[in-house]
Amino acid sequence: VRKISHNMMPGLLTKLGLYEAVEDLFEHVDDTGKLGATCEINGDRTRLAENREIMLYRIIQEMVNNTMKHAEASNLKLQVNILPGMLDIIYVDNGKGFDFEKKLESGSIGLKSIQSRVDFLNGKLFIETKPGEGVKYTMQIPA
Repeated sequence: VRKISHNMMPGLLTKLGLYEAVEDLFEHVDDTGKLGATCEINGDRTRLAENREIMLYRIIQEMVNNTMKHAEASNLKLQVNILPGMLDIIYVDNGKGFDFEKKLESGSIGLKSIQSRVDFLNGKLFIETKPGEGVKYTMQIPA
């Protein structure tokens, strides 16, 4: 129960903020040795409102979870560009990809969860994927 609780709301997120918590998440994934995980954060790391940080962490956590469970990837990369009034977030894995339309029709809970959280943050989400070509999520989130 403690591990589940920690994974749901890591103390690092509340203590140090989104950027440090995401870096820690990627370090843990990389340390498993199952896939290479890199995280690059550029810009002024001013804290966001707590609910925004939680939502963004959950989105990133869901993308990592999807990669680990389904993608058969060997690498994943997150790039966060902190711009004036905007976060530009790019997440890429080199996994097996998927047919986006079929995934939507099947009612993928993971994709719906990501989209609903992006919508909650008044952001935009773009997903590029094809079978055999990995996946790229691009998000533009007002800061």
